Amino acid sequence: FARVAHAPRYSCNRGLPKRPRLCDRAETLIRERDSKMKNAIAALVIVAGAASAALAGTVTGSGSLDLYGRSYSVTTWNIVNDAQTNRADSEFGAEGMTFHNGVLYVSHDHNANRSASRLVRYTPGATGNLTTSTFIPMGAGPNGTWGPEGITVNTSGSGFGGFGPSDSVRIVGLDSRGAGAFGVFNTGAPGSAQSPSAPSGVALDDVAFVGSLDKFAGVEEVADPLGGPDTSRLRYFNKSTMGIESFSFEILPGAKGLTVISAAFAELLTGTTVDTDQAFIVVTEFDGFAIYDTNGNLRRSALTFGDYAAIEELESVAVDEANNLIFLGDEAGNAIHVVSVPTPGAIGVLGLAGVVVARRRRR
Repeated sequence: FARVAHAPRYSCNRGLPKRPRLCDRAETLIRERDSKMKNAIAALVIVAGAASAALAGTVTGSGSLDLYGRSYSVTTWNIVNDAQTNRADSEFGAEGMTFHNGVLYVSHDHNANRSASRLVRYTPGATGNLTTSTFIPMGAGPNGTWGPEGITVNTSGSGFGGFGPSDSVRIVGLDSRGAGAFGVFNTGAPGSAQSPSAPSGVALDDVAFVGSLDKFAGVEEVADPLGGPDTSRLRYFNKSTMGIESFSFEILPGAKGLTVISAAFAELLTGTTVDTDQAFIVVTEFDGFAIYDTNGNLRRSALTFGDYAAIEELESVAVDEANNLIFLGDEAGNAIHVVSVPTPGAIGVLGLAGVVVARRRRR
């Protein structure tokens, strides 16, 4: 037994429509369920003798979620022990996440009881299976112990974090302590120190490389000077200097996760035409999901995925377009939710026409 599965945690105090406060009885039932589950798992461990040291994922939930009027199947994988820190208080969560060449890379923040500065790698395959993973120790980053808030891969071959076709993959990570500095981690040199950039001076929650624009993009949390609700903006960064560029645009409040997708995949999800070569998926802490083109135009948004209760706190998002998979990183839930997107043919069979749209010439 490589892992003790943690049941999804439920909060009645978020004040959200999908999680009402009037749920004392529900909380009691959930506590009773959790107690029974822990007792059952403990009994299994006693019978088995000793826990295996192998890394093995655990499916802890499945069902469907609603997005833009369509239903998608989703599988929840518990990842709490995948950093393999061998500490009783260690809880690994998907704070940062990116998909590159068939590999899903996942990081946690810098807290000592989280990932112990380890980058976890999964090879999900065609079905999004997270059964097997490996980890790589990361060295010191811009502010000491490295635990990226967000991660991405510079696929251009040059600039900050660029690498050649015969080189090991470099991960560009965002420092998780508000300095806004970036670091580069060489996956071929475990434990090596990062190559840091100068601090950007803005509080960022995630980073993604935009190949069509040859620059980085970041999610900035903007505090209201009058004490009102925080807002979020998407900012661009020069890929060589990591300096902030002038163009930015407002995105969903509470935005935490960011990834870049092709226009074709954006059209598949939204049923609308996208006029830029690439687009962004933005996720918010409490289940918001939006798609913007790279000019800042909102293509479609949703404040919630519907009532898929396993989602607790989204912090990251990644996509495998070849296999039509979306990975949602859930830090508080210590989980990755794998969403399967039907192909256009399957959507047609289900009567969900209108997803494949005519493509106009892009600029």
